[in-house]
This record gives sequence, C-alpha cells and structure tokens, in this order.
Amino acid sequence: MKLTETFLPGSNVIATDYIAEKKNISAFFDYTYQDSTSYEDRYNELMERDYDRTSLTAHLKTFNVKYDANERAMKNIERLNQSDAVTVVAGQQAGVLTGPLYTINKALSVIKLAEEKEEALGVPVIPIFWVAGEDHDYHEVNHIFTYDKNREKKEAVPQKQFTKQALSDIALDKEKLNGWTKEMLQHFGETSYTKDLQEWLEDVTDKSDTFVDHFCFMMAELFSKHGLVLVDSGNTEFRELQVDAFKKMIDNNEAINEAVIKQADQLKEQGYPIGVELDERQANLFAQVKGERILLERNGDGFEGKAIAATFTRDDLLNIAHHHPEELSNNVVTRPIMQDVMFPVLAFVAGPGELAYWALLKPAFRIFDFKMPVIVPRLTFTFVERHIQKHLTDLSLSMEEVLRSGISPFKDNYVSDLDDVGIGGTFKEAKVKVENIHQELLNLTKIVDSGLERYAEKNGRFLQRQLDLLQNKLYSSIEYKHENDLSKFDEIGLSLKPNGAPQERKWNAVYFLNWHGPDFVDRLMELDFTFNEKHKVVIL
Repeated sequence: MKLTETFLPGSNVIATDYIAEKKNISAFFDYTYQDSTSYEDRYNELMERDYDRTSLTAHLKTFNVKYDANERAMKNIERLNQSDAVTVVAGQQAGVLTGPLYTINKALSVIKLAEEKEEALGVPVIPIFWVAGEDHDYHEVNHIFTYDKNREKKEAVPQKQFTKQALSDIALDKEKLNGWTKEMLQHFGETSYTKDLQEWLEDVTDKSDTFVDHFCFMMAELFSKHGLVLVDSGNTEFRELQVDAFKKMIDNNEAINEAVIKQADQLKEQGYPIGVELDERQANLFAQVKGERILLERNGDGFEGKAIAATFTRDDLLNIAHHHPEELSNNVVTRPIMQDVMFPVLAFVAGPGELAYWALLKPAFRIFDFKMPVIVPRLTFTFVERHIQKHLTDLSLSMEEVLRSGISPFKDNYVSDLDDVGIGGTFKEAKVKVENIHQELLNLTKIVDSGLERYAEKNGRFLQRQLDLLQNKLYSSIEYKHENDLSKFDEIGLSLKPNGAPQERKWNAVYFLNWHGPDFVDRLMELDFTFNEKHKVVIL
C-alpha cells in the first residue's frame, strides 16, 4: 500500500469552515481541534468530573467478550478503569457487512487519534466505537451497493421489517442472510480469498442473533486487535447505567430543546444551514410503545408519541427511566450528551454530517455543566486498485481531478474528440434546417386546415427525434470502435466516484477483503496518517 494526500472541497459548508478554522463557525464549538492545548484543556476538565468507571468497564468487558474481542481491546477496557484514562469516540449504525466504507474509515480514525493523543498527553486514551443499536431505521442499514455492467444496484437483505424496532432487537433470518451474503460475494468475483471469507461470514451469521451482533462480530474481528472497544447504545445492560442521565434529560427537557433551537437560529444568522429537523415540541427522546420505538413530543406538562397514540406524564417517564431505562433512547440531540455522561470523552471523531449537528449542541451541554469534547473531522479515504491506477495512466487522467469532478466530464470530452468527422456540428445544422423547412409546412397547415395544427407540430417533433436517433446511432458506432477505452472510463468512475458520490459512501469493505485479503485493515493500520485537511488516497 502507498499513501498520498490531496485536497478535496468539503461536502457541506459547516464542515468546510470548521476545518478552515473560520471564527464564525468556531464560536459554536468549545475547542479547536488543530490546537494541541485544546486536548490538554479538555483533559483537565474531564479530570474534574466523576465517572462510574467500575460499572462501565464491567459492562464493556461482558459486551466485548461476547464478540470474541482481542486481548488488546480487553486490556484497553482494563486501562479505562484507571482514574487518568480518557476516550476518543466515533459511532455509526450497525450496517450489514459493516455498511458503507466510511464505517471502516471511522474506526481507523478513532484508533489512530487515540494513539496520537495518548503519546501527546502521556495518559491512557482508549478508542471507543459507539454502535447505534438503538436506531430503528432498518432500511438504512439492510443493504449494500454492487456494480455490474457499469450499473449501480442496491442489494438489500431479503428480510422484511415492518415495525420500528431498535436494530439491537431485530432478529436475524440467518438462512436469508447467508444466501444473500453468498450472492454478494458472487457479485464481487471469485478470488483466492473468497472461500475463507464466505466461511468466516457464515460463522459470524451463525453466532449472531441480531443485526447488531453481526456487525459487532465483524468489527471486533477487524479492529479489536488494534485496541478498539465496542459499545452498543441499544444494549439493555448499558441502558441500566444511564438511569440518572435519562432523569436529568426528562427534568430539563424543555430547556435542552430551547437551547438547541436558539443555537440553530444563531447558525442561520451566520448563513449556515440546519441539518436536522427541529420543533419546539420535540422531546429529543424515544420511548418504546407497543414494541416500537416512538419519538416523543411535549404536550403541555406531559409527553405524547409523535407517530402513535401514547401519552405520558413527566412522572411516568421518570418512573420508566428508573425501572425500565431500556424502554427509553436518545435522538441526535441527546445521544452526544449521553455519550459524554457515560465516557470521559476527550474527542469525538465526526463525519461532515455529524459536524453539522454538533454545531447545535454547545448550549445543551451547558445544561449538564459540561463542555463539548474536541470535535475532530474523521479521516476520509479513497482506495485505488492497481488496475484503476493503470486505467488512469492509460487515459492520461489526473486522479485528483477525477476525485473532484467525477469521470463524466472527462468521458464526455473523450467522446467529443472522437467525432473527427463533425457529426455533432452537421446534425446541429441539419436540425435547424429541418425546423425552418417544417415551419413553412406548419404555416401552410394553419391556412389549409387549422384542425391539423397539433398533428403538424407533432410531426415536427417526430422529425427532430428521428435526427437525434440517427445521431446517437452514429455516436454508438464510433464508441463501439473505442469500447475498450470507454469501458476504462466507466470502471474508473464506478471505483473512485460512483454516480458522482465519494467511494466511501457506496462501496463496502467486504469487496476489498475479498480482493485484497483478510489483512486489508491490518495493512491500512500500518500506514502513517495525519489528521489534517487533506483527503487520503491509498494505492492498493
């Protein structure tokens, strides 16, 4: 593997300005991630706070042992029990087969940042991956994308889910998942690694009862040897540690929401978009109602379900928090606060979208007498396979330009250059001439029989379509003669920027494990990454 860096424009204005340290966005955060003193100040703040490390680490041990975590991860859990230990956290939903590549990129980022800050501060810094098992959006995590004959296809696990259950509670249909996984490997192509990979994935499925189990077994195998510790926000035992935090969120519910809405107004005044849906009535908590996860809204002094008929007094919710905390869960506003209550969070590793909603949360943290952790933009990657690199060379294309603009403008220019006989210009002139001639016929039709005017107009459009059809046929004939080069353009585009999207949002890690071996992640971990504003390009 070979690492290079390039600058790519940000995917949203908040992330772009945050990375550039613009004052108008920096004011919405407590720390500047590029400044080393931010981590020292945050560490000192955390040392003034109390954490139930004994109960937390006991839970983490039980949870991570379940997923066959490596000794290094278990050692990190023991180290977290030290009073001077802190954490670096990233999180993601439990996507099937680990979901999009950015899940892998997040895990790699949080491990690398923890290592960097442990060396800088001289204290234990533990990488934590927060699995969003409380999330109920099954249709966001039940699929991957494959690419066949230069077409993108969304491939969903053929298991139906009609209720809003938390992912931690959705039972796997193991037979369907195994059959689907085998199909995905067939899409990826047979390699010397495929058989062992399929056996491993079948073993993971056999050991898993839920989608979260499946995700955690895979992530533990890939990353626990590098010290990554997993936690599931939807785990019942973990919720039992959150009783006091839930109570405080219920007691301060209106104040939290008002603080976030006020912050959103200030962001708007600075010209920034608001990336989450806000409402004056929202409670920023979910409750389990009739087996489904339902968002709560305030209604006077009480609460009600937004999408299903259910009402609660404040005392009702406090009673649930005390006796059945597993029936409550957080939304995008309260989840970061819960995370900060449970863990001594030195830094949170955020993607561009996460950065946008963290910009709303500073005053909400103040209600808990906390500052926000240091928010560090995660590392972004593009993995370039050797045959793709060769295609770029063959076509004299700049990888950086393709990553910025996608492949379409370069392919269009290539096709245009192939037209050395002037097809485009000739047909453009012909269409104008035909239109002028037909206008005379249209005028004649109006004189002879105005009732045929629409028919004549339709006739004109038909003639233009026939010219388009012939033009496209001629282009297709030229393209057929250059099919080899044009297929290279398509392969480059689908690999590096599929349908114009970043590779990490579309491709899945199992493709790379299948083609580049089970040690793919281990070899990535050996590279020396710097947390800067640059995009990482890894030549495989």
